[in-house]
Amino acid sequence: MSARVLSQIWAIAFILLGIVAFGLRYQARHEVREGLQDSLWRLSYDIQFEVDSPAAEIRVGLPDQSSSAAIIEVEEKTHINLNAEEYTSPLNKNRELILTTQLTGNYQVGAEFEIRLKPRKSWDEQNEVADLSSTAKSRFLRSDSTIDTAGANVREVMQQIPRGDLTDSELVQQLFDFCSLSFKPGKSEEGFDAVGYALANHQATPLGRARSMVTLCRAYRIPARLVAGFEVRQSKSATPHVWVEAYYGHHWVPFDPTYGHARQMPYNYLPIRRDGEEIVRGEGIKDLIAKYTILRLPPPANVLQAEVRRPSQVLDLTRLPVEMHEVMSLMLLLPLGALITAIFRNIIGLRTLGTFAPALLAMSFIYAELATGIVILVAVLTAGYFGRIMLDRLHLLMVPRSSIVLTMIILLIVFGVSLIDYADPLSGVRAVLLPLVILTTLIERYFVTTEEDGMAFAMQLVVGTAVVAACCYLILGWNEIGDLLLIYPELHFFTIAAFIWIGRYSGYRLVELWRFRDMVK
Repeated sequence: MSARVLSQIWAIAFILLGIVAFGLRYQARHEVREGLQDSLWRLSYDIQFEVDSPAAEIRVGLPDQSSSAAIIEVEEKTHINLNAEEYTSPLNKNRELILTTQLTGNYQVGAEFEIRLKPRKSWDEQNEVADLSSTAKSRFLRSDSTIDTAGANVREVMQQIPRGDLTDSELVQQLFDFCSLSFKPGKSEEGFDAVGYALANHQATPLGRARSMVTLCRAYRIPARLVAGFEVRQSKSATPHVWVEAYYGHHWVPFDPTYGHARQMPYNYLPIRRDGEEIVRGEGIKDLIAKYTILRLPPPANVLQAEVRRPSQVLDLTRLPVEMHEVMSLMLLLPLGALITAIFRNIIGLRTLGTFAPALLAMSFIYAELATGIVILVAVLTAGYFGRIMLDRLHLLMVPRSSIVLTMIILLIVFGVSLIDYADPLSGVRAVLLPLVILTTLIERYFVTTEEDGMAFAMQLVVGTAVVAACCYLILGWNEIGDLLLIYPELHFFTIAAFIWIGRYSGYRLVELWRFRDMVK
């Protein structure tokens, strides 16, 4: 097997290894992060009713999948004399369990849902509608016994809030403010569920507020509907909550005039039935009693055991103390800087002072910040240049001569550090140590190259080193790259594969193509 084929096999193997390792770590981190951010809940229904004649029907609203809620388990407990059928409304997308009785008597129905709540990015993502059909628009503008858009009290509010040149969004906001701020709390048994009572007395229950807002929106010819659901929080006697959705701008936009939420509901709002105010409703039944329970479930075992010491944690660099993260990130950035240098040297054809000098130079500037690095660079170049000029006449051996230059640079730097600390006590000495060592090595390599190959060639190497170092600095200076490599160090398997392919490159360098462009023509 030739070296070229073997190289290709090794490169592909490293890529596959990187994909597998990255996928496994991502999956493990995703599960833990999901367990920390999300929460598990159990919603239970306990429904009792009585039937005097067979073929009575009861409709039970079911929670639906949404951007903030995932239904992971459903358990239904129906009576033996009930026919059950699941149905989804084409207009409102409501999921219902339709139960039909076969005999008369007392019935009891139960259901349990395990729900995973997760923070929602945008309510609009699930409520965007291309356009309402004429049937849907007619339904969401209709007037009925509970939503009376022609009432006298409704007309009075419309006189107080003239439409004028208001956009739908501005008008709905004013109606929301009116229903949210103008009503005092009221009791259902006193009639304050009704829109007329609420508007006349400026007193309403949560249902009365929601009904009033829907009524006013429809009176202004803005489609609106009630939404019945739950505010998911631990309760052994949970009460359904009702809010509003108004349609404008091709979106169903939510509002809760009871608690003041507008346009974006909290992620623990779980809608059950849209265009309705009851979770459970029926025909031909009496003495309907519906009880609801919401209980918080414990997180997954992998979240609770995340702090247990395991040998596999050695592969997780993020578990190290926070003060070590910066150093580890810098170390992980070095192979990436070497990759950039390899591309410039082997493909572009730009020569540098050493293989890793540009990456190290860029890393020193990142470690010390740009301004500090430039100051150190000027100090090292000045001390190195004048030191070498003075020492040339002594004809010393290389090691003693380099040591004298190093001593002069260190003396200049330490007094410079003292000056920086005097001006700014918050500056750290560690910011100059790495650049000092790297730049001192580079200045010595520059003078050796000058003596062996001449000033012109040495300056070419300096310019090439500066260009590659600048590119490394621009790319490696992103904190996100260092953080990503700290979390997923196996990404360097892809770096190794890239090194293999670059190492097998045998074509012309770009600089050579430019140099010999006349011959090509």
